[in-house]
Amino acid sequence: MPERIVVSFRGTAALSQPDSTDAVTPWAGRRGAPRAAVPPSRHRSAPRDAGAAARGEETYLARALALKKRAEALGATLCAWSAQTFSFEFTPEDIEEAVLLAALAAEDATVHPDARFAAGIAQGEMTYVGEAGRFTALSWGQPLLVAVMLARIALPGDVLLDPALPAVLSGELMTLGLHRGIDGARRVRGLRLDAQQPLRRQVVESVARLCKPPLLGRDGELAELAVPPGSLAVVRAEAGAGGSRLLLELLRLLSPSRSLFVAPIGASREPFGALRRALARAAPRTEKARARAPVLPDRLQPALARLLAGEGVEPWTAAEVLAAWLAPSGARFGLLAVDDAAEVDAVSLDAIAIAMEMGTGLRAVVRLGRSDPLPAPLAAITPAAAVTLGPLPAASAQDLLRRLLDGCIDEAGARRWAARAPAFPLALRELLCEALESGVLRWIGRSVAPRRRSAGRGRPARTMTGAELAAPPAFRPIEGRLRLLAVGPRTILTALATLGGDASDAAIDGLCDGTGAPKVASLEPALLGAGWAFRPEPGWLKLSSRTLRDALLAAVPPGERAAWHLAAARIVEDHAGVLGLADAAWHAAKAGDRRSAAELAARAARAAGDALLESSAAELLAFADEQETAREHRLDEAPDSTSSQPPTFRTPIEVVGDAPDPDRGPPAEDRAGPDAPRVASDSAARARRLSSGSPDAARGGTLPAPRPDDHRAALAPEAPAGFPDATSLDMGHSLGDASGDPLAKTSESPVLSMNDIAVRLAELAKQALVQGDLRTLERLVGELRRTGEHADLVERMSGLVSLGRGAKDDALRRFRLAAEVEASPAQRARALLAYGVALAAAGRTEGALLEGLSALARAREAEDRRGEQACARFLAQLAAATGHEDAARAWAQVARLAGAAPPS
Repeated sequence: MPERIVVSFRGTAALSQPDSTDAVTPWAGRRGAPRAAVPPSRHRSAPRDAGAAARGEETYLARALALKKRAEALGATLCAWSAQTFSFEFTPEDIEEAVLLAALAAEDATVHPDARFAAGIAQGEMTYVGEAGRFTALSWGQPLLVAVMLARIALPGDVLLDPALPAVLSGELMTLGLHRGIDGARRVRGLRLDAQQPLRRQVVESVARLCKPPLLGRDGELAELAVPPGSLAVVRAEAGAGGSRLLLELLRLLSPSRSLFVAPIGASREPFGALRRALARAAPRTEKARARAPVLPDRLQPALARLLAGEGVEPWTAAEVLAAWLAPSGARFGLLAVDDAAEVDAVSLDAIAIAMEMGTGLRAVVRLGRSDPLPAPLAAITPAAAVTLGPLPAASAQDLLRRLLDGCIDEAGARRWAARAPAFPLALRELLCEALESGVLRWIGRSVAPRRRSAGRGRPARTMTGAELAAPPAFRPIEGRLRLLAVGPRTILTALATLGGDASDAAIDGLCDGTGAPKVASLEPALLGAGWAFRPEPGWLKLSSRTLRDALLAAVPPGERAAWHLAAARIVEDHAGVLGLADAAWHAAKAGDRRSAAELAARAARAAGDALLESSAAELLAFADEQETAREHRLDEAPDSTSSQPPTFRTPIEVVGDAPDPDRGPPAEDRAGPDAPRVASDSAARARRLSSGSPDAARGGTLPAPRPDDHRAALAPEAPAGFPDATSLDMGHSLGDASGDPLAKTSESPVLSMNDIAVRLAELAKQALVQGDLRTLERLVGELRRTGEHADLVERMSGLVSLGRGAKDDALRRFRLAAEVEASPAQRARALLAYGVALAAAGRTEGALLEGLSALARAREAEDRRGEQACARFLAQLAAATGHEDAARAWAQVARLAGAAPPS
């Protein structure tokens, strides 16, 4: 007994000769009145004259035969026929054809509304009875009984559905409420089919009709955002308040010479990730607009190529690329818009801050959340203007809603629906999308009206929880839309959200490989039409809002998140540049794969170091160390299933900073030379980064970098035998008089072995370092190199000599290479501490803090108390140099406790 969908039709057939038989007589009602010959109708406004009715009844058979031909064309089979009812059966897969047949008959415009067929649809098992032709197979079953009863109680022009119909239960069919009636001795009820929009996919397609109105209700905020050349403006807006749209409107109104729109990309861990993607997208737009592309100097062409390839350059060089790209043209100046600045990587913001100080008149507008602080790289720039976007006025919210619907809703309806959501643009749009997709609103032709009269009235159905109240205003309607979305498109969107909400088609398809989801290209019309995403550039897909990204990620079951991140780490590794491996490391850590996270972070750190991005390299190395340490602990202990986030490697910049030394000479930036402007800008950038934690930086002025001897207590532990106590050194010991040669003492006795000579040279080098005698230190290091002993010490001392001579890049390169060498924990601690001291001496205190912490962790791993004491003293001095006395006292206490502990 196969299962079939049965569609039954009931029409009105009149006797051609009513006086020729006594079998049919008028029925008298309870009050003696004859029953109306005309069946009831919903079309009360359409009067029906008797002649037209008679003509319609006389053509009943002709209309029934025409409907039979249409049903046969759709693949149906006639299964039953009686005087005023006839039925067709379809296979369960042909539900759309069955509904289409019934809807066409119910909406036949050539027939008077009162003479149209009434229909009923049911589904179940049918028993074959006999065949009466090619398209006729008589059969019987419960679906036939139900469909016929539904057709009998239905009004002309109505289609009633069995509430147990599978397509009704799945929400595939759209209904207009419940209809009840009596058929004989049985009470019958059915759901009224929406004959104009019977299928949900037709309802979903109406979302594509939503318009993109102009910016409304923000004229006052736009007027306040005057951005003079070389200044910064801040826009504070909650998620969904229209902050991104306001930035785009500013780019249009201010008419800059050139503009650049910077937004977060991926997991925001890739150095220069946001700037790289912005530049990559700006070039094709310039060509499409037939505008003259920026002409960069020849010396900046390789830097631009490295940026676009994801290999990175120095922040100063990146700032020069930005300044050249957005160079002024006549009286017009460049404008740079930064969306969601709190999520943009710090290196991109560093380059932006430096470019604004180059005197090219570059303007910038950044968008932040209502409570987000100004990012540290931009903190030293005083905003010229600042506005906060709140909810729209009631009139603007209603106007926005009507414009979204192309004016197809009346004013009363606009007021009703505008009151159903917070007056934020995104919340209003998502509310309309949810209402259209769920079928609450019907958009037929030029009319938008509720499907039921009660829709859109009153307060929300339930009280929102605290979490829902704290969520962005558009979060709730987006969740409702996602519940209606099919599995395939939702999988695509989840993959896109996992990759940060902005990714290439190849990356999305790769992440969805094995899930059964279709390719992005096949779902592009549906995703773009419903407003889920848009194309920022060919071959790339971007979610329509970051609120949507957050909602998609929150909807992923906790047990599946690790699998998504693990797959994302592999995809990012395959598709990103070397610096993009930082994003892959973050995904691996989120998935709990500590080993891969450490390896990927180390590779990204090497790439950052090669690009002279020491701060990023230090952060990535610290992150790799954290992951490696966590992995080692997990070998002995059960994994902590409560942790859902990997340790962050953001630099705690408020702990450290530069402090001026009153005993020093003039700062390096005051010395004349061809690189003086560049050095001054570097120092200014450091001052901005440290202004949040340094009182001196907050008062203004650039801060000089400390000399190597400012940290001599931290440098002293670099002896080859371990970490000797720096206070045990004789600070007044002289290496020799002015005429003597301190190196002569190393060859007084011919009995000394080469190792004894090397030890003596190391001691003398340490003393020269403590006293700050760079000339003697350089000679001692040269002699020590000739002995072939203590190669790691020679490398670190050479780096200090280079640092003292002003060769900062060469010195840091030496220390970094020494710190990357595989060695025991104790040796790694010494190398990391030396690298940290060098970074501090170069004025890069963020990296110095991270290297000092990493060195402390390695010393503790090696159970080296003296090494732990040396690291703690260095951290104490670093904190004291910035005026953080509490932190300095805490680290000094750690150093005392390490010195008081018995040696291991």
